[in-house]
Amino acid sequence: MVQLFKKKIKSCLGIDIGTASIKIAQLKKEAEKFELETYGEISTKSYLERLNDAFQVTSLKTLEAVTRELLRVLLEKAETSTRQAVMTIPVFSSFVSVVEVPEMAEKELSHAIEFEARRYVPIPVSEVILDWRIIEAGLIKDDISPRPFKGKRILLIAVPTEVINKYLKIADNLGLKILALELESFSLARSLMSGDRSSACILDIGARASSFTIFDRGTIQMSHSLDIAGAEMTKSLSVGLGVASQRAEEFKVTFGLDHQENYERRKEIKELLHLPLEKIVDEIERMILSYQMKTDRKIEKLILNGGSASLVGLEDYIQKRLNIKAVVASPWSRVVYPTALQLVLRKIGPEFSVAVGAAMREG
Repeated sequence: MVQLFKKKIKSCLGIDIGTASIKIAQLKKEAEKFELETYGEISTKSYLERLNDAFQVTSLKTLEAVTRELLRVLLEKAETSTRQAVMTIPVFSSFVSVVEVPEMAEKELSHAIEFEARRYVPIPVSEVILDWRIIEAGLIKDDISPRPFKGKRILLIAVPTEVINKYLKIADNLGLKILALELESFSLARSLMSGDRSSACILDIGARASSFTIFDRGTIQMSHSLDIAGAEMTKSLSVGLGVASQRAEEFKVTFGLDHQENYERRKEIKELLHLPLEKIVDEIERMILSYQMKTDRKIEKLILNGGSASLVGLEDYIQKRLNIKAVVASPWSRVVYPTALQLVLRKIGPEFSVAVGAAMREG
């Protein structure tokens, strides 16, 4: 999003600050592969949830200070050796839209996009940083015109300046050199779909929000978020079963959507998890149908990412519900690491896809 340096570097930190944890990955570029130098995670739940929000969307200076301190501890414990970093911004802290514009000269395009941004961004354009990229050119279809017209389809991204300044301030206080700030969706696409020309929907289920990204023909086509995710699943179990949140979290992780084993409340757990999951799946279905109607292209697979991606039975549930192949994310295909870490990295892969993709950006 904010490109400060363009020089290629060897080692880079990818930093993913979430509502439940902060994750980092340090990679070094070696030929066509990346070498994993270090990685780490620190939980933010007990700190951030107490203040009821993520630092990305709050003005509390206390929260910024806590986030900065947690990141400092994580960088120290992971024994990072570079200060060059790429930080990611969650989709829920941004405004992402797809706009269609008629064919026009390149010099007129920027003005047209800024004009369109006023229609889609709910705050003054002067208070955001705008970024955009052409995702399709030629004959395109929109929701208004009765037939295709010659023009361009643009992915428009707007991030409040206040949000960007918070990231830059935290980085500056820690002595980090920010090479770029980018939307999480781009980091995900880089670690999970680099070099892949097939079509996919990436579902990233975080703690506070779920993001949905359509990737096709080598680029992101659509991306947005929904304020239903892992925390909502835990809350559904807590309220429905009448248990504390910590106990509900244990039920979610242990049993998930699979109630085959002998446990008296297993079926009830599955039904309670279905309540928030149905809203997520409905949104996936709506997004995929919208994309297919505009492009006449079929989405071939769905990639499950994030802390809840490994929910027991989730792959099977989505495959049956949407009739689409579902796979758990693995960001390590282009990463070289010690074989002793294989099982561990496979398990935590869906949680580190953003950090890994961010670290790959400058390689």
